[in-house]
Amino acid sequence: YCTAYYAAEEAIKLRKGEHVLVQSAAGGVGTALVQLAKHKGCVVYGTAGSEEKLAYLQQIGVNVPINYREEDFEKVIKNKAPNGKIDVVFDAVGGKHVKKAFGLLNAAGRLVCYGAASFSDKNLNVFKKMKTALDFGIYHPVQFMMSSKSIIGVNMLRIADNKPEILQHCLTTVVDLAEKGILKPTVGAIFNVKQLAEAHDHLASRQSIGKIVVKW
Repeated sequence: YCTAYYAAEEAIKLRKGEHVLVQSAAGGVGTALVQLAKHKGCVVYGTAGSEEKLAYLQQIGVNVPINYREEDFEKVIKNKAPNGKIDVVFDAVGGKHVKKAFGLLNAAGRLVCYGAASFSDKNLNVFKKMKTALDFGIYHPVQFMMSSKSIIGVNMLRIADNKPEILQHCLTTVVDLAEKGILKPTVGAIFNVKQLAEAHDHLASRQSIGKIVVKW
């Protein structure tokens, strides 16, 4: 939830009425991003890979749930967003999704990258990994200036190592938002500490909803 808060409120600043895409919206960070965006009065588009997850997205307030296994999020947004453009994208997938998302941004649009799930496929050999890396696209600062768009990277581990006071601020604020009921964590599965491998496999399977909890 610190990742979501930093991405939505520190790395950028969500504004009321903005159209926002959250990739992997049914996950832990995705859920938090949806809740923060809805709290700000944004119109939210969210991707997920099953009917169960799409129902969950509707439950937490996503305006336009998108099944990425059946629909191309780029085409859906071009058809449903004003002028086919959106203002903010939160991406945890990487690869070609980043390039597509950048093309969907309006002027003053912000693309926040905080993950690269596209590299987690066990079937990726070195050549496929190279292709996936190239699929992100090639960018130049002049391109950002002329279009007035931004790409921002978020890695909370780096922030924790080098700017612990920022992490502390995010954590304190997240706890306050949870106590006020603005953030409502969803626990999708609970594992014992001896089941760490199973917990990791469940996360990697893309079947999980919300956060996975390990107890010891």
